[in-house]
Formats: sequence, C-alpha cells, structure tokens
Amino acid sequence: MNYRNMQLDPFQEQAVSAIEQGESLIVAAPTGCGKTLIAEYAVEISLRLGKKAVYTAPVKALSNQKYRDFRERFGEEAVGIQTGDVTINPQAPLLIMTTEIFRNLILEDSGRLSSIYYTIFDEIHYLDDPERGTVWEESIILAPQEIRFMCLSATVPNIRELGQWMETVRGTTFTLIEETKRPVPLKHHFYSPKFGMMNVKSVRRHYRKSPAERKRFLRRKPSSRRIVRLVLERGNVPVLYFCFNRRACEYNAELHSKLSLLDEAQQQQVRVMVDELVSQYHLSDYDRLGHLRMLWEAGTAYHHAGMLPAAKEIVERLFTAGLIKLLFCTETFAIGINMPARAVIFDELEKFDGVEFNYLMTREYNQMAGRAGRRGMDEVGYVYSQIIPEATDPVHLERLLYGINERINSRFYASYCTILNLYSRFGDDAYDIFRKSLHNFRKGEFTISKAYRKQEAQISARIRFLQSAGFLDGKDLTEKGALAAAVNGYEIQAAELYFARSFEQCTVQQIPVVLAALITEEHRSRKNVSPTSVRLKFDAEKVIRKLRMREIKHGITQPIREMDFAFAAPVAAWTNGCSLHELASFGAPEGDLVRILRMTIQLLRTLRDRIPDEFIADRFHEAMLLVNRDVVDAQAQLEVR
Repeated sequence: MNYRNMQLDPFQEQAVSAIEQGESLIVAAPTGCGKTLIAEYAVEISLRLGKKAVYTAPVKALSNQKYRDFRERFGEEAVGIQTGDVTINPQAPLLIMTTEIFRNLILEDSGRLSSIYYTIFDEIHYLDDPERGTVWEESIILAPQEIRFMCLSATVPNIRELGQWMETVRGTTFTLIEETKRPVPLKHHFYSPKFGMMNVKSVRRHYRKSPAERKRFLRRKPSSRRIVRLVLERGNVPVLYFCFNRRACEYNAELHSKLSLLDEAQQQQVRVMVDELVSQYHLSDYDRLGHLRMLWEAGTAYHHAGMLPAAKEIVERLFTAGLIKLLFCTETFAIGINMPARAVIFDELEKFDGVEFNYLMTREYNQMAGRAGRRGMDEVGYVYSQIIPEATDPVHLERLLYGINERINSRFYASYCTILNLYSRFGDDAYDIFRKSLHNFRKGEFTISKAYRKQEAQISARIRFLQSAGFLDGKDLTEKGALAAAVNGYEIQAAELYFARSFEQCTVQQIPVVLAALITEEHRSRKNVSPTSVRLKFDAEKVIRKLRMREIKHGITQPIREMDFAFAAPVAAWTNGCSLHELASFGAPEGDLVRILRMTIQLLRTLRDRIPDEFIADRFHEAMLLVNRDVVDAQAQLEVR
C-alpha cells in the first residue's frame, strides 16, 4: 500500500487497517521506523469524518515541530497548539498539546473534548517518567470512553501488559502492533583513544576488577577530539554527539570550533538563514550570538536545555536544513524530534542520575543510538561509544548491545489537583479510580499491592490535610479548593497565597517574583547566580512554610517545597524591563531563566482567569504583559516563519 508517495511497511499497513476500523491501538517500533506516518493517517481520517484529533507530545520541541509540520500538511486553519507557553487557534479540529493540558481538560470535564475521534500519545513510554509519567496514566484512565487512543512507543518488553491494562480501564479493545526490525540497520563500535576500535571481547581483557584501579583510570577521561576526527575521516556525517551534561556539550563544541565542515555556498546559506531568524526572534543584543554564529558557520553546534530557546530553535532549523554536520547535544534531542543523522557518538556510557554515576538503561541507549541512519539516505547507521576499557564493565556493554529494553513501570502519583477534582466529584469512590493504576495491574487483573496501600494511605492523608486547610468542606470544594483545582501545578501554594491576601501586599512587579519562587526548584538554582538582593518585605514565605508544616503534621511524606528566591533578582530585573543583554549578566543559564519566566506567565494567566477579585486579576494581567516580551514570548517565536 502507498500513502503520501511512500510504500508502507507491513506494520504500517496493519496500523492503517486498524485506524480504518476505528480501533484504539498501540504501535511499538524502533526509532526512525516511520511511526509518525501512522499518526498522520489517524489525523487525516479524523478530519475526513468531520471529527477532531489531539496530538500530545512529552517535550515542547516536539510539540513545536509537529505544529509546523501539521500546518504545512493540513493547512493553517485546521491546526492549533496549546502548551503552557502558547495558545494558537484552540478551536481547530487538530490540536497539538502537552499531555498535561489534555489531562486538565479531562479534569475540567471540558466540552472541548467532545467529538475527538483520535488522541495520539507520542512516546507513550514516557509513562515511566518519574516526574511526569502519572499524567499519562491519569489521561488514559479518565478520558471519555468514546475517545480512541493511538499510542506510539519504542519497543518495550511489557507492551502486551500495557495493552491489556488499557483495554481493561478503557473498556475497549486495543490492537497491538510490534515491529522489531529497523529500516536502516545499525553498526555499533566501541572506541578507546589508547587502543582504537574494540569489541566486547577485547574490553573484557583490559577490564580491571578492582574498584580502586578503575577509579584511577576514570580520572583520565579521554578528549572527544580523536573519536570525532575518526568519524569525520570516514565521512559519516551528519553526527550527533551525545554528552550527558550541558557543560560537556559546550566544551566539546568549543574544542571543534576550528573545524570547517561546510563549503562556501553552505556557509552563505547559514549566514542568510541566521540573519533572518535573528531579526525574527529579536536576538540582536544576545551576548553569545557572535560566538554561536562562528560555530554555526563552521557547521558545528551545541544544543541543551540551558540555552536560550530561540537559539535552540535556530540550531534545530540549521540541522534540519543539513547545515550542521557535527552537533553536541544532551539526550533530550533524541526524544521524538525527527532529526536523524548518519552517525551517533556517545561521549561515555555512564551518566549522573543526581546521586551517582550509572550505566545507561538499554532503552535510553537504543533511543539515542536509533537517531543514526537516515531512511532512504543511508544503507547503515553508525553508532560509536567512547570508553575507557580498564573501567568499562563488559557485562553492561553486552546488555546495551543485546539486552531487551526495560519494562514500562507505573509512576502513578495523585497530585493535589487530581485529588481535589476527583474527590469533590466522586467522594470515596475516587479511590476506585486511583486503584485502576497500572501499578496495580498484574496478569490481566487489578491486585492491590503493599506499595499501593502506602500510596493510598498518603492520598487519605492528603484529603485530611485539604479538609483541615480549608480546601475541602467534607467532600465539597470550598472557594479556595475550587481555585486550587483549576490551577494545576503549584495549585495549593497559589490558592493559599491568594486567600491569605499575600498578592495584595505586592506591587505589580513583585507578583512574578513571588510566583517564580514557587516554581524554582532547588537543583535548578545554579550556584553561580548572583545572590538575590530582592528580599520581599511581606509574609508569602511564612504562608507557604505554615502550609508545609501543616502537611507534615498530617503525615505527608512529600510536602510542598519552600519558596526558592534564587532567581528573584533576574526575574525582578526582567519584570522591570531589563534587556536580554542585562539579563545575561546575572550568570544564570538563559534557558533555565526563560523556562521559569514562561512557567510564571502560565501561572499568572491561569490565576488571572480564575480568581474572583477583578482588581487583583487586572494586576496579574499587567504583570503578565511585563514578563511576556521579547525572547520570553514563546507564541511570537512559534508564529514566525
């Protein structure tokens, strides 16, 4: 069968036939197999039937890319987007949104969910994400019965169990389609600057059993120079070089800044494209622009979450246009974004998980390695891993090469917002919904595990806390509870501050500083941020501390965080009209700052639309206009061509 001038693979044909029957389905296939084509078919059928389709993605870059692709494919009027940062054409029949927004619409019992034919969950294995996975589960359990789901995933071993669970909670059959063969096969290599190319057998010979000896070798981490030279000499470009921290991305790009990977015509193309985008994104006073330009014109770049989002966007556009030949990036570049390369290099096979260094999961390795090999362009994709053989465990190398991907596990965790919405609607019957979690699903039925009993005890503790703190009156939402239920994300903190009248003590410019302090997470507060000179002379911190103490008194093991004013100075400066150039002087990664400012806008917008006091709502609106400008305005960035 042909679709859009492409000969479909058997697994794609199978999916198309399931869509034509109007069935829900899970499609598991390796990265780069063409799962997006199936999603497009589901969208096309939905629109042809005069119905709506929703496409959800786990990362903003993927949402933005899909928005552009789908607009080109289905026309501007047919496509809208709704993420925390951006709302464009929200009544469109095809809506791209974050899974969080989709879940919120379900909790609100929104009329906007009527006439949705297909909801596409891209990267369904994100269900296993410790922080955000619960949102996927809640959406699957709570979405109206008539919505069909199409779930796309890399291959995972418990896909059948996942399908069975979905069938049980959705009350409908799911067609399961698995493809294990990649269209472009991969060749895997291990490389040591000392010994050259190696296989598992030769690594085994050099591996030191003693931890002390391994530690000694690990201190001499090899440079990226040799492995890059080797891959470039073999002509295997473009190259994605994965590093597991931002500094390594920048440092390695720096090491290769003298390379010249583009010819004169390509360099000119880069200049024209960058000039155009710099003017569209208002980046003329961006401090790092000169330096980045120099890299880009040489055909090299780096890409990570600490970068200014507009600069990241330029890198993505250049890479798509084939003008970046060597890209140093973190693993988020491998999630869903359709930007394959000819070769992938791993800087190392271990990464820091916040506590210690661990080898990559097989699933992570396959997701990143899977970016190698471009369909229709390469016969083979090349994967190179840089190792220190004396300190690299051959058992883990074998697992990465031949092991199966790890199972998807439940990360279900009922947030305050979910509890407020469901408990006020269903009372104690809400527990029946919580029990439908994948966590409790074993061998085709629900069994309440010991671990889940603990979680249920926490939900009960949270309900008692919400009652004692005035969010619930018995099972009914109070005015404060109704505000919290509508906010979703920092919900009880924001509602508590509003009802404690803390915002009345703020100037318009101080409101974003307070909200940003709720959003800032300790591990995101970089040590090099200037110490804050913005100490607020009122009681917001006390209000939050008191709320937190009340939680602890009710036996809640994961209470809300204290307010964190690490970014107060740059947030205050931005709200007071500073330039991008001045913002950079605070020493915080621009990407982190912009992310916090955008999340602050999201919170301001939600509160503005929900609070009963018009005077305060107007001040929130004013504050939002002060923050949402220039490089922080995500909508303006997405709307430009």
